[in-house]
Amino acid sequence: MKIDRTHMVLLLLAITVVAFPLLLTDKSFVSADEALFLRINGYWNPTFDSFFRISTELGSFTFWFVAIFVLWIFGQRTFATYLLVAIAVHIALGGSMKYIIDRPRPFDVFSDAFAVYNPTDPSFPSGHTEGSFAAAAVLGLRSKKLLFPLILLAIFVGLSRVYIGVHFPFDVISGAVFGALIGVFVAGLDLSRLQERMESVWKRILRPLRCEWK
Repeated sequence: MKIDRTHMVLLLLAITVVAFPLLLTDKSFVSADEALFLRINGYWNPTFDSFFRISTELGSFTFWFVAIFVLWIFGQRTFATYLLVAIAVHIALGGSMKYIIDRPRPFDVFSDAFAVYNPTDPSFPSGHTEGSFAAAAVLGLRSKKLLFPLILLAIFVGLSRVYIGVHFPFDVISGAVFGALIGVFVAGLDLSRLQERMESVWKRILRPLRCEWK
């Protein structure tokens, strides 16, 4: 039986979602991951603080939902639709895995770790990184000129999550892999009907506003 690219990507995503958490059961692997975190986190310097704070916010749910709205308003509705679905899948997958795996945050493991703030949800995988790579993949495959800048943004978001002390390196690596596969999977879907329905809802929302302006 021939498997198309979309199904192959979905299979790879399923394999990584199962395999990556298993690595966290290996004490030596976890120890190495924690040691790498301490090394990276130890480079904290006030000079770079603002840069990494800004970088990490560019991977937040708020940023991507604002991006979806802006794309939609300015007529880039295919991009907005694909980005919306990719972020929705990312939230469903990443959010579920966080509470299933329930890995503690670095500042819960190391009392002397530097952390800009203390999120209350579990650590694995990095949601900011996953969302950023999902966006980079789905938009980059829709428009090649967006691929490099969005991947660069996603990399900085991932680095910032370790630097500011809220994720271990493996959380970020896993988030990047999951996110990239989510983006590639969603990019292979036909979302034309969803976009039509969204446009229909949008017109119904705007209709009363147009009447008021007349």
